[in-house]
Amino acid sequence: MKRLIHEIATFLLGTRCYAVIIGERGSDRYDIASQIHFTKASAEEHRRRIEQTRTYVYITTVTFRWRR
Repeated sequence: MKRLIHEIATFLLGTRCYAVIIGERGSDRYDIASQIHFTKASAEEHRRRIEQTRTYVYITTVTFRWRR
């Protein structure tokens, strides 16, 4: 029953996705990182990798729904 409710919600609302917003260090330019993540853990891992670079700075993670 729980699986059925989940499938109906996914059909009506779409799949939850995460996008990481990054900024270039030393400028006021902001972009969406090159990947769309389907799990929060994957988005957090990408955030940690971005924070280790000298080129980009992590801004925020945006959640949205996507329907195929």
